[in-house]
Amino acid sequence: MNTGQSNRLDLQGVLAERGELRYTPAGIEALDFVLQHQSTQSEAGMPCEVQLQISCVGFGTIARDMHRVKPGAVLHVSGFLRASRRGSRQMKLHVTQFIEVNHGTTTQV
Repeated sequence: MNTGQSNRLDLQGVLAERGELRYTPAGIEALDFVLQHQSTQSEAGMPCEVQLQISCVGFGTIARDMHRVKPGAVLHVSGFLRASRRGSRQMKLHVTQFIEVNHGTTTQV
């Protein structure tokens, strides 16, 4: 596998759900949440309506800061996609940076 391939995702949406702060077996803070996105994109010169929900997770500083964000907040998140668990075909966005758009605060690791 080529480790130099790009795997970055930037997405803006509404914090739809937020789990409870938890800890990994290594003692690192973790937080699962769901981001809901809605937009109109252009595809083949035609408007394309996009509505989706994506499962996300943040660790460490991201988890601690995201735990303070209330559902309904508009966020711009950046991160990478990874299988939700070993051997799974479902993906989860591992957030490495986020901005709460309505407050202008930035968190990144």
